[in-house]
Amino acid sequence: MIKKIINFGLVGVVATAIEYVLLIILKEIFKMDVLIASGIAFTISLLFNYILSIKYVFIDKKEMSKTKEMTGFFITALMMYTLVNMVNIYYLFAKVVSTGTVMIWNFVSRHMFLER
Repeated sequence: MIKKIINFGLVGVVATAIEYVLLIILKEIFKMDVLIASGIAFTISLLFNYILSIKYVFIDKKEMSKTKEMTGFFITALMMYTLVNMVNIYYLFAKVVSTGTVMIWNFVSRHMFLER
């Protein structure tokens, strides 16, 4: 389990770096709306994270439903919308909060649904 957590953390750090760099580039350079930029960055990061997590972290004993896999996307979108547009929190701080929440969701859900 320790090795799995370490591998999950390493994959997550790289995926998170990809997501944040893309978010900043899309928002600051391309002047995209923060929710669209966040969605694009999250989707690309999610694909990277999913492929490496299945290859190096979790034993894919059964396929996880696409609904469960995509819940992280909806959690991120909802949190970003709420924190940025309703609570008026700076978008990068909102991203940190949503990333932490989705990281926990991803580990727990993949562990429960792919290996049990």
